[in-house]
Amino acid sequence: MFKTKSVSITEGPIWKSILSFTLPIMLGMFFQQLYNTVDAIVVGRYVGKEALAAVGGGTGFFINLLIGFCGGLATGASIIISQFFGAKKEHKLSQAVHTYVVLAVVMGAVVTVVGLLLSKSAMRLIKTPPEIFDSAVTYLQIFFLGIIPMFLYNTGAGILRAVGDSKTPFFVLVISCFVNIILDVLFVAVFKMGVSGVAYATVISQVVSMILIFIPLMRTSGIYKIEFSKIRVEPSLLKKMITLGIPSGLYSTMYTVSNLIMMTFVNSFSTTTIAAWTAWGKLDALFWMSVSSLGMSLNTFAGQNFGAKKYDRIKKSPVQAIIIMYSITAVIVLTFRLFGRTFYGWFIPGETEVIDMGMKILMFLTPAFFLYVPNEIFAGIVGGVGKTYISMFITFFGICGTRLIWLYTTCVGTDSFIKVITCYPISWLISGTLFFIYYKSNRWIPKESR
Repeated sequence: MFKTKSVSITEGPIWKSILSFTLPIMLGMFFQQLYNTVDAIVVGRYVGKEALAAVGGGTGFFINLLIGFCGGLATGASIIISQFFGAKKEHKLSQAVHTYVVLAVVMGAVVTVVGLLLSKSAMRLIKTPPEIFDSAVTYLQIFFLGIIPMFLYNTGAGILRAVGDSKTPFFVLVISCFVNIILDVLFVAVFKMGVSGVAYATVISQVVSMILIFIPLMRTSGIYKIEFSKIRVEPSLLKKMITLGIPSGLYSTMYTVSNLIMMTFVNSFSTTTIAAWTAWGKLDALFWMSVSSLGMSLNTFAGQNFGAKKYDRIKKSPVQAIIIMYSITAVIVLTFRLFGRTFYGWFIPGETEVIDMGMKILMFLTPAFFLYVPNEIFAGIVGGVGKTYISMFITFFGICGTRLIWLYTTCVGTDSFIKVITCYPISWLISGTLFFIYYKSNRWIPKESR
């Protein structure tokens, strides 16, 4: 079906290596976001703004909390695989790949159980409004049934990206995206299944993507080939994966935790504001998928070059990455500001108040995107060289600490939603500054090579 091809990004023009690796990831994330957006459009048009608020907002944050931690935990495996690939340690790479598969299944099972058990409690904790509470819980409980397939897809995609193949995961996502869109329309618009239909469509598409990503991994002749007979845990590698992965998991979780806390402030506003915030979340995902894809690319780039001991090559990457990402960000910001009202109309046609509120959010936050870009660039590099605990500490102080201080010192009882979301640009600026200071210190380079 798909032919995988590993690619070394330890040679050649740096900007070309970064861009050629980033674009398939970005396009893949675009299609992944597309079916999330279609979920929102279908629900908004055929069910209503209450249902839209139910499948976004707090449910999204709770999902990201659990998946983010385990996804971050799995990052440790990707870092190890990319470093082994760069260092050409073939036997170790094979062991790491098969250990990674076991880790993904175990994590998926844990998240499934935790998600099913805590869905109601989580929605109560973030003060989900009564009119959307039952729908939010229903969506979550169905969604968590598809966690293991989701984790296994991400495992397969992570392995391929670690060895330089970002194209195969893209093709798989395109197919699963269209499966999800077709099922969305069928379950919600035709069968009138409401929020449940959206959730079941997502679960089925995750199963499809899992199957499609494993077919080429099991058929490839590369050293990263997955064989059932070799699926076992290598204790030393598992320990190293967890050692690197726990800080990455906490790093991912900290963003979500701070957003969950902020969601308790958001939920104190009207359903109109919650729906506008949910629609904005679907819209600004275009930026997040772009900057995240660059971060993932730099993670692999830094990992392979660190394994090959090409530290000077890593040092040259931030400036080129910033030029690339600032160019993309400028296009996104301009597009949002020119066509934002039209985009919002796709989600909530005729809901003028929701669209007006959404535009206020858009106009305030889009210029601040430029403040976030350095965070993703330096976090990707620092993580790729194995200093995941640095990202954890910087995020704890720069993101979580800043947002909590802002929210609880200036926003308690406020009726200004813009004041609440001001915590985002402030925290991005502080965190980005801390990442830059650490990177310039060269402490991420082994002492003998500084």
